[in-house]
Amino acid sequence: MRFRLSAKRLNIRKRFLALTCNEKYFAKRLKKLCYMILFKLRMEPNMDSSLRNRLMTGLKVLYGFYLSKVVLLNHVMNRPLRTNRTISTFSESQCWNFFEFRKDDLQRLFLRLKFPQRCLLCNSSAMSGQEVFLRGLYELVSGEDQFNICENVFGSDQSTQSRAFKFFVNHIFENFYYLLTDNLNWWYEKGFIKKSQTAINNKLLELGMTYGNGMESPVFGFIDCNCMETCRVGGGPSGTDTERWDDNIQRAFYNGWKSVHGLKHQTVDLAYGLTIDMYGPTSLRRNDMRLLGASKLNQRLQSMQRGQIQQLIVYGDSIYPHLTHVTSCWKGENVSDEQRKLNGLMKSVRISIEWNYSVTSNLFGYLKNFNKLRLLTDCNCAKIYIVATFLRNCHVCIYGSISSSYFNLLLPSDMLEQYLQLV
Repeated sequence: MRFRLSAKRLNIRKRFLALTCNEKYFAKRLKKLCYMILFKLRMEPNMDSSLRNRLMTGLKVLYGFYLSKVVLLNHVMNRPLRTNRTISTFSESQCWNFFEFRKDDLQRLFLRLKFPQRCLLCNSSAMSGQEVFLRGLYELVSGEDQFNICENVFGSDQSTQSRAFKFFVNHIFENFYYLLTDNLNWWYEKGFIKKSQTAINNKLLELGMTYGNGMESPVFGFIDCNCMETCRVGGGPSGTDTERWDDNIQRAFYNGWKSVHGLKHQTVDLAYGLTIDMYGPTSLRRNDMRLLGASKLNQRLQSMQRGQIQQLIVYGDSIYPHLTHVTSCWKGENVSDEQRKLNGLMKSVRISIEWNYSVTSNLFGYLKNFNKLRLLTDCNCAKIYIVATFLRNCHVCIYGSISSSYFNLLLPSDMLEQYLQLV
């Protein structure tokens, strides 16, 4: 049986060789000449034997030259460096700089995330759960090129790093997604929503808010949408020697206000700096009101507090309407001085949700590297911000946040275990 190089294997070799445009053009011409000689030999079976022998000799020379330039059969690739990286092989400073967690807390987080002892990657190769966890967290934090990650930190090759990162994202998404999308009742029953409402009310009083008849602000959290910039969607041809992508694909993910392509997520955040509810992703083309209606947040908050005398609400920026459990600033020409003062004070505390978005992007540099976020080619792109928000919640559970400091809140020492519903 004759060996035939598959397109995928040939592309990998070309990528490794980093052929220039001139070299690719020269190889293409050689390949075309080989096909022309084969066609002539097949179409003229009664050709003179001496001419046939000369053509066959020329074909072998051309094809051998093509293989030597493109496939490099005589080239021996060095074996990638093999390392056995565990948490114990990193120092305290390396853990903090590489993974944004202290060494003991990194071990604690790994155990709580329940990675299997032996992870089977998508190419049927195996890797220890701890190494998959470290590789995935390092790439998410640094946003570094996978080749550099392998060369400088973890060893092995780029393909292995890519598969390990994919396993890392899928494991967290599949096992902990519900903590961000269907967990409002848990926060309410544990009393964190009420404590957040009290902290926001105290901060408003500190800033100069005045109420009559001993009333309190019913706001327990804040709602907003985050815009995650991605690589341009569907730019250029849809494949080799094919037509360009339809322009409507780009339009479907383009936001004219920010002039970028990307995805949007709606979040509800407490004064602790924790995201307790998330909806998305959707196209960045959609406005915030579309996400609010699709998420049915107002109905879910109403159902959560059915039968309670005090109804708590979330506060958003000026685009949000005044609903039973979602509200925003007072708008219009007939705004009174008292309402205008209330708008200013609420704006001062609502900014905390923007701090949370900033913390997420600062912790995880992967989100800033939009060239890694390819909607049409990367299956992790739709999951990555959810995973990053979940890990930011874990970080806040251990170390607190700028929001919790602003509202004078302190989380319990076992907050990580409580959040992951292990206690």
